[in-house]
Amino acid sequence: MDLSDITFTSGQDNTGGLTQDFWFAKAADIATWPTIKTKSTAASASELTTYSGNFTMNSGKKFFTGYLTWGTGELKWSAQGPVDGKSFKHSFEFSRPGCDANSLALLDLVKNENLVFIVLDKDGNKRVIGSEFLSAKLESAEGTTGKTGEDSKADVMTFGSELQGPPRFYTGTIPTTEASS
Repeated sequence: MDLSDITFTSGQDNTGGLTQDFWFAKAADIATWPTIKTKSTAASASELTTYSGNFTMNSGKKFFTGYLTWGTGELKWSAQGPVDGKSFKHSFEFSRPGCDANSLALLDLVKNENLVFIVLDKDGNKRVIGSEFLSAKLESAEGTTGKTGEDSKADVMTFGSELQGPPRFYTGTIPTTEASS
C-alpha cells in the first residue's frame, strides 16, 4: 500500500473521549474473528485499519455490555520497540461506579483472563482492543469506597494489549445475545 495525504477538514467532528457503553468477551468464547488486511494486501487506509466481517461466538456465549462513568474512559496507543521492530501498545482505562458484589467479582474474574473489548468513541467509531493473536489483559485495578460523600466510590481498571498498528476500527455487529448451537 502506498502512502497517502493526511489532511484535516476544518469544522469536521473530532470529539475526544469515549461514550459510556463498551462491550467485552472472553477471547476463548469467540468462534471466528473479523479479518484485517495487511500492508501488502490492503488497497486503502480503511482496509488496513478496519476489520472486515463480524465476531461470531461459540454456542451459549456472547459479548457483555459494560458501563463506564462519563469522562473516565480512554483508549490510548503508543509506539514501542527498537528501531526496525516497532509495534503498538494499546490500553483501555475506565472507572466503573460502585463497590458492590458484581463489581468486585468482575475484578476477580478478569484478573488473569484473555479478553477482547469493543469501545465506542464520541464520533461513533467502534474500536477493538485485544486480537485473536494477543488478547487484552488486566494491567491494573484500583478501588475505593471514598472518604466522604464528595468522593468517588468506584473501581478504575486498565486493560492492555499489543498489535502491529493502532487499535483497529470495527464496523460489524456486536453479538450481545447468546449464540445458538
